[in-house]
Amino acid sequence: MSSELHVDQDYEKFDPWLYIKQYYGKLYFWHRNLLKYLHDFYTSHFQRGANLKVLNYGCGPIVAFEASAVPYAQEIVLAEYAEQNRAVAKLWLDKDPSRPDFSALYRYVIEELEGRGPGEVEERQDAVRHLSTICSCDIYQDPLIEKGYEGPYDVIYTGSCIEDACSTIEVFGAALSKLCDLLKPGGWLLMSVCAGTEAGALNVTYVDSIRFVELKVRETDIYEILQQRCGFVIESITILPPEPLPDDLECTMYVIAQKRSAAI
Repeated sequence: MSSELHVDQDYEKFDPWLYIKQYYGKLYFWHRNLLKYLHDFYTSHFQRGANLKVLNYGCGPIVAFEASAVPYAQEIVLAEYAEQNRAVAKLWLDKDPSRPDFSALYRYVIEELEGRGPGEVEERQDAVRHLSTICSCDIYQDPLIEKGYEGPYDVIYTGSCIEDACSTIEVFGAALSKLCDLLKPGGWLLMSVCAGTEAGALNVTYVDSIRFVELKVRETDIYEILQQRCGFVIESITILPPEPLPDDLECTMYVIAQKRSAAI
C-alpha cells in the first residue's frame, strides 16, 4: 500500500490467529448487531433465489458474515489485502482440519435469526464454501481488486476495512468512490464503519501488542461521499454504541445505500 496508509500501519505483522482469538473467541454483542443488520437487509430487500453476485471487500480472515446472503446469492467473492488473512480464510473454505471455528456466528444466524434447527448450521457453512471464492485486493491499486473479480456486483459489503487503510477522510472518500464503481446500477452498498463526531479523529486498536489505527468516520462524511459525490440514495444510517468488551471498540455506523439507476 502507499504512503496514504496510517503511519506505522504494517499488515505484514498482523496475526490472523491472534485476531480471531481476541475478537472471535466468543459471540459478542457487536457480532449479533452486525449479523442482524445483514440478515434484516437481505430478508427485506430480496426474494430467495435472487441469484445475487455478492462481494465482501476486506473480509480479513473471517468467513461468517456471508451466512445471510446464501439464500439469495449465486456467487460470493471474498476480497482481502493481507496474504496471511487469505490463507486462514482459505483453510476455512477448504474445510481444513486446522481451520478456525466460526460456528457460533452461523448458529446465531440459523437458530436465532432464521428460527431453523441446529442441523442446518453446518449445511449453511457448506453452502458458503460452495458459493465463495477468495481473491486479493488493494484500495490503492487500479483496479482495486484482483483481475477477473471486477464485478459488477449486486451487493457489496465492507466492514472495518477502508477506514483502517486510510489516513484522512479525503483518502477514505476516494477509496470508497472506487469501490462503488464495482456495483451495478441499482446495486446495494452495505458498510459497518468506525463512527466518530470529530473530523479526522482516529481510533487505536491492538492485536496482541501490535498497534493498528483506524479513521473515525462521521455521518456527515458518509452523506457527502455517497450521496453528493457518488449519487447514491442512502436508505439508512444507524449508529450503535460499543459494548464493554473488547474494550477498544468504538461506536459502529451501519450504512445501507443504493447506487442510482434510471429506474430510481
